[in-house]
This record gives sequence, C-alpha cells and structure tokens, in this order.
Amino acid sequence: MAGKAGREKAAKSIFEDSIVLLANVLAFAAALLGTGPVYSWSIGWVYNFSVTQYGSGLAGLIEFVWIAVVALTLFAFARATLTTSLVMGGLALAARIFA
Repeated sequence: MAGKAGREKAAKSIFEDSIVLLANVLAFAAALLGTGPVYSWSIGWVYNFSVTQYGSGLAGLIEFVWIAVVALTLFAFARATLTTSLVMGGLALAARIFA
C-alpha cells in the first residue's frame, strides 16, 4: 500500500505544481497587459495627491513606486483568482466525470 500512496501523492503534487505554474504564467500575462491601462488611469490622482501631501520633491519616486505597486497588485489578484478558479474548475470537472 505504501507504493500506491506514494504514487497518489506524487500525482497530486504534479497536479498542484501544474496549477500553480499555469496560474503564474496567466497572472504574469494579465499583469503585463493590465499594468499600463491601470497605471495610466490612476497616476494622475496619485501624482496630485502625492504633490499635495508630500511636495513635488518626491513625485518622481512616487511615480516609480506606483507602477511597481500596480503591477504587483494586478499579479497577486490575478494569481489568486486564477488559482482558485483552476482548482474549483478541476474539482467540478472531476466530480462530473467520476460521479
């Protein structure tokens, strides 16, 4: 029985690793495509707020930090959403096939 349990664990690990890899690749693509539009849409407000609150000396740094924040936020949100969707979709498919 130990051999069968080991194979099942290995198969589960491969499935989980594949889901994570697929979610990472798709999240990277979503962040790559979404960062520009979201940054363009939000930088005006962020720039005006930062100049009002902190002065114009930090404006360049805040612009640089803001693009990183936008990219990382989009990546994290897309990865969480895609991972959950892929796992739930896989479970629904498995339940439908094996039920």
